[in-house]
Amino acid sequence: MEENPRLRALEMIPVRQGGREMILLRDPEGIMEKPLLISRELAYVLLLMDGTRSLRDIQVEYMRAFGELIYGEKLAEVVSTLDEYYLLINLRYENYLAKLRDAYEKETLRPPAWAGKSYPLKQEELLSFLGELFAPTESRGIPSVNIHGLLSPHIDYIRGKEVYREVYPFLKDKKGCLFVIFGTSHLPLGRLWAISLKDFATPLGRVHVPEELKEIVFSSPLNAYVDEWPHRREHSIELQLPLIQYMLGEDFFILPILAGGMDAFVSGERREGDSEIEELLGLLKACLLKYGRPFIVLSGADFAHIGIEFGDPYPAEGWRLDSSRRRDEMLLGFVERCDAEGFLGLVREEKNCRRICGLSSIYFQLKLMGGMRGEVVAYKQWADGGSSVSFAGAVFYSKKER
Repeated sequence: MEENPRLRALEMIPVRQGGREMILLRDPEGIMEKPLLISRELAYVLLLMDGTRSLRDIQVEYMRAFGELIYGEKLAEVVSTLDEYYLLINLRYENYLAKLRDAYEKETLRPPAWAGKSYPLKQEELLSFLGELFAPTESRGIPSVNIHGLLSPHIDYIRGKEVYREVYPFLKDKKGCLFVIFGTSHLPLGRLWAISLKDFATPLGRVHVPEELKEIVFSSPLNAYVDEWPHRREHSIELQLPLIQYMLGEDFFILPILAGGMDAFVSGERREGDSEIEELLGLLKACLLKYGRPFIVLSGADFAHIGIEFGDPYPAEGWRLDSSRRRDEMLLGFVERCDAEGFLGLVREEKNCRRICGLSSIYFQLKLMGGMRGEVVAYKQWADGGSSVSFAGAVFYSKKER
């Protein structure tokens, strides 16, 4: 029995079930595949499991909060269940994690993790959905501008369809290109980038990282940033792939890069011009130059996450939505000017209180698009009355080309 149990980093999402407020417990690392529905009281107990409190300490704090005793047998049962699902940081979890990581490292293909959840699992159903999504209309033709970058959401296809359908047709003439895809890592990375050199699978087929580029990265100091495990369950890059496949078939390649959190830059502990940022961008540019073929810089990134689901005390509605939209419009102004430092500066100014989860992906994309021009082609605020996620689509092109 764990004397001072320590819970792993899990998502706790408020939901209503049968008129009762509950908490959906979800494992972003995917070791526990199915979410658990728990009471708010139990969620409070779990939040106390930070490794510094004994079971006795937890009983005392629970009594203070709710005015009733949680029995030792009940608490022991909770700890046992958490341990069973590998939700506690302990030797059992670490051994199991090492086994999973070792097995995944040996795989050459990253299987789809979100097919059947964020988009259709079966190939026919996915093709049918995408056919309807991108059906031509009188008001929407096929854009002809020569783009060098594309900003896309990473929200599921249903909620993001108004933006996906406007931005992805810009890829129609990009056969044979390499897509350098920056995705938001929803797990802590402990570093700025995690690069994958695995091929990715979707219901529409296999997407390749060029063998030549793999060798170039392996022989570069950028190899120190190759880390496959964070990609295993991450959706921000995976959701872009069926859309590119639908537009281009099999005639394209990818270099997947997950961007880690920039909390230290938001807080001011680290600043723009940081040597690691400049070094990373320099190494990537050198690898792409050596590869020598056309590439597109694509980011899968959402904007604001506000409301009850994301920990705010008030629902995202009315003036709060309007206020958030105006702040998004300011951020999109920096996107259009390809001003990475301005984008980061505005997020820092508001202390990232709106949880711009695409901050790092967009920042690095804007750094690589320096000197170009951005054009926002779509923007959307999804809202359900309690919470809201905003996202946008944009393209980047040379100032001389449009």
